[in-house]
Amino acid sequence: MKKPYLALSVFLLFITWQCFVNTEVTVAETTPVDDKSTDVSLPDKHPVIFFENSDFNFGQIYQDQKVDHIYRFENRGNDILEIKKVKTSCGCTAAILTDSTVPPGETGEIKTTFSSGSKRGNIKKSITVLSNDPGTPSYKLTISGEIIENISIKPRNINFGSASVDKETGKTVTVTIKSLSSPDFKINKITPSQPFIDASIVEENDGEYIINVTLKDYRKIGRFSGKIHLETNNQKQQKAIIPFFGEIAGDVTAYPKRIYYGIVTEGKELTQKVFVKINKKGIRVLDTKLTPDFLGVKIDEKYGQNNPHCLIEITLPKDASIGNLNGLLELYTNSKQQPIIKIPITGAVKKG
Repeated sequence: MKKPYLALSVFLLFITWQCFVNTEVTVAETTPVDDKSTDVSLPDKHPVIFFENSDFNFGQIYQDQKVDHIYRFENRGNDILEIKKVKTSCGCTAAILTDSTVPPGETGEIKTTFSSGSKRGNIKKSITVLSNDPGTPSYKLTISGEIIENISIKPRNINFGSASVDKETGKTVTVTIKSLSSPDFKINKITPSQPFIDASIVEENDGEYIINVTLKDYRKIGRFSGKIHLETNNQKQQKAIIPFFGEIAGDVTAYPKRIYYGIVTEGKELTQKVFVKINKKGIRVLDTKLTPDFLGVKIDEKYGQNNPHCLIEITLPKDASIGNLNGLLELYTNSKQQPIIKIPITGAVKKG
């Protein structure tokens, strides 16, 4: 009876050994010895810029006030973060308070200052942070709020319109100024930014002021602009600004004052127009000169109408040279005041 049991034990031992050998062979056949495609690679090292609060609302401020805010950011990546540049929209300035290179896990700060100036109402400005973060190379921050006025000024802007250089100007605009909260409101000082503007108080009644703003005898042809600065006793808004603008017209007026093509792709033709208004009878555009010489010019003269003028078309051709465009359109006229009118031409042609 012992021999069958012994044979059975040997047989089972043999079967077990065969299974082990087959399994080892299968594993050896299915597992590559040096297959790099099966390697688990570590993630590439790169920085990650992160702002906890990228939007800041300052609530309400008065005109001519400033508001400061600090944006804090963190490098959540595994390589050094480099802040390359901080760009702001109109009305803001920004500066990096900390080092522009931030190691992984460390933080940095960017301070933004918003100046309200003479703006009013709801505003929203942007700050763009450029860095070496490959995922977010351009990170946008915002600053927003409402600018309210404590001093009422009507009209808000002074438009003197267009006046002929041959005539004395002397145009006067009346402005009404009062405080919305202070019954004892006083204007302590009025300062125009241009010497040819006169501003003076002509009436004051219970904190409401009437001011006359006069364009004195000014004969320089072209557009002009500036500001009238007010200093008051109002603690909430001690300063106020009244912008003014206008134009002194000669025999000829050309619009626009500069021809700008922007950035044009190679092989594209683009035409810009210049409107030349004739303000004095008998004045003509006699000739034109254009640089660079690959630009084309076409003149449509209309002198016999009630509003005599010329329409000039300046064409940038398809075969224009690649690079920055710095040219000039010169208009030669029979005007003694304006024998030559020069209009700059700018833009750029880039490769397609």
